[in-house]
This record gives sequence, C-alpha cells and structure tokens, in this order.
Amino acid sequence: MGTIKREGVFIINDLETLKVVADPVRNQILEVLEKKPQNVKEVADKLGLAPSKLYYHFNMLEKVGLIKVVETRQVANLIEKYYHTTSSFIDIDHNLLNFSTVEGKENMFTMVTSTIDTTREDLLRSLQARSLQLEQGVAGKLRSVTLSRYISNMTDEKADEFHKRLEGLLEEFIDSDTKDPEQQTFAMTIAMYPSFYFRDLSKEE
Repeated sequence: MGTIKREGVFIINDLETLKVVADPVRNQILEVLEKKPQNVKEVADKLGLAPSKLYYHFNMLEKVGLIKVVETRQVANLIEKYYHTTSSFIDIDHNLLNFSTVEGKENMFTMVTSTIDTTREDLLRSLQARSLQLEQGVAGKLRSVTLSRYISNMTDEKADEFHKRLEGLLEEFIDSDTKDPEQQTFAMTIAMYPSFYFRDLSKEE
C-alpha cells in the first residue's frame, strides 16, 4: 500500500492510506487497539457504538496494514477475531502534506479536521460518561480536565525551543507500558502553529 515501517513507526506515504486514517472513528479504533488486542465488540463498547457500525472501519484499517488479527477464539459457532495495531506510532510523509500543491493543501485540511473531530468526540463522550457515573453514585477520583488556548508572540528560535521542551515532557510522561493499577488514561491534543489572525498584533503595539 505504499507504506513503510521502521522502529515501531508506520509511515504513510500514499493517498489511500492517508484517507483511511483521516476519519475520527478509525482514529479512535487505533487508539483503543494500541493498548492491547481486542475484538470488535470490546472496541464498540469503549466507543459507545454498535459493533455493526465498526466492521467496515476495521476492514479498511486491516486492508492498509494499520491493524492485524493477532488471535482468534472459538465462541459457540462463531470465530472471534482479536485485532492489534501493527505499530505504536503513525507518521505521515511530508510530501503528502506539501502546501505548494492543491492535493497537499487538501490533505492537510483533512487531517486537521479529522484530529479536531476525534478530540471533540472523545472529550464530549468522556464528559458524558463521567456525568452518568456521578448520577448513578459511582465512586472514584474525578479526572481533571484542562482546556486552554494561548496566544504568544515569539521568534522562530523560541518556538523551536518550546517545541523541543514539549517533546521532552511528552517522552518523560507518556509510557504506554506502565502497569500501575492506579493509572488513568488521559488524552492530549496539541496544536502549535503561526496564527494568521493574530500575526500583526506585535506590530501594532
């Protein structure tokens, strides 16, 4: 499918695979399956969707090699398939996101929209689930939610420094192999970009 894998990273360098991952539901399926092998029903339960709505998405992800069947189990007269991601991380070839081409711009807009949609759906679903738990009197530590937007003026050098420090923090705190029973799953969406809307503020001061 025009994809390359290296050191646990799945690199997308073809348009077909890019279109497959540019879907909020498939993004969430990949996030769930990255933790451990699961069947369609288990993933559907976590996403609050009917299993019948996920089979097509599973087939698409398997077709391009992003997930694979790692185990099968006989349950009555049925064979249950357990899927797992083929890599821990996904990267996109910069040529597919080249802003100097019409196709590259469309691909970038599609990926940005997909990421924002995935975040919105997961955040709202998580808040609704926690609200329901509270209504039912389910005990447990409340998860903290941080939602912020910042605007800052900085040089390219400062922006690069910030990005490197952020990467360092992510490497320090993100550990999918941790077995601590007290751990909770937190989701983060990070976007840092030159803001066109605010670009002239510093000149007007």
